[in-house]
Formats: sequence, structure tokens, C-alpha cells
Amino acid sequence: LCCGCATVVVRENPDNVAVTEALLDGVKGTVVQSVSGAWKDEAFAAECVLKGDGKRFTAVLLAPQMRLATLTIEKPHTIRWERAPQLPASLDPEYVVFDLALVTLPTAQLAKALGEDFKVDETPDGRRRSIVDVKRGELQSIRQVLPDGDVYFRNVRYGYEFTVRTVSHEN
Repeated sequence: LCCGCATVVVRENPDNVAVTEALLDGVKGTVVQSVSGAWKDEAFAAECVLKGDGKRFTAVLLAPQMRLATLTIEKPHTIRWERAPQLPASLDPEYVVFDLALVTLPTAQLAKALGEDFKVDETPDGRRRSIVDVKRGELQSIRQVLPDGDVYFRNVRYGYEFTVRTVSHEN
């Protein structure tokens, strides 16, 4: 599906190795998610399949009838990104890794991976988490677990938001 027209990017040394490693180690099994959101005045919807075993992590972003992108992380810290031409070239694979980590990782693991450059605050009930970019002194993102279990995420810095609903999860 669209493999012949995909743009491929391979990065051997990602900018944030600790976040890449945490995502590689943190996702186990297979998770199928429904994602819907907005950026500027554009709405989007897709299905996302995450699969990890500690040695390899794969995220596949699907729209009806086509694969939009495949992100693969393998040790030692190699990121492979294949995207369909419909996705903007500015959608950097390391942004995708960063957002996946912000949405999926437990707070303690995320805070450790982000290090001193970011401050991670979470409400006592664990339902709302904010990330502040310490160097810029700016709110980076907000993640909130909604009453129905869906996860709302807003990237304040880049102005987009999405909601993730887990459809299935297998360990």
C-alpha cells in the first residue's frame, strides 16, 4: 500500500536518544488506536497501530484505503520513517517520536527520559499531565485522560490537538 511512492528517512542518531529509548522500551504488545484531531483549520482522522517488544517499536498511521506513514525504531536508536506524499515533508519523524512518548509513556518514565530540559507535572489522580519546556519557559503540551478513557493531547507549541481512543490491546 503506497510503498512505491513513500519518502523514506533514516536517522542513526536522533536528537533525543533518551526519549527514543524510553518509547522503544515502554511500548509492549500491539495497540490499535483511533486518532482524530485538528491542526489550524484542518481536521484529520486516522487509525494508528503501535507494536513493540523492547527491541523494535513500530507505529503505522493508516487512513481509509492507504498507509500514511510507518515509523520504526530499532536499537541502537535508529529511526526509520516512511511517509506517503500526502503528509507534509515538515512532519519530522522525531516530532512523531516525541508526541508518541508524551501520549503513551507513564509519567515517571517520561520525566526521566525528558531530563532537566522539561518539567513534567501530573495531577494526583494521574488524569492530567502538562509538559513545560524549561529553556523556553513555555507550556509544551497537555495530556488528559477523559472520563471515557480516551486520551486528549494538545501540543501548545505547534498548535495542534488530537484525541486517541484505544480500540484493542494485546500483550
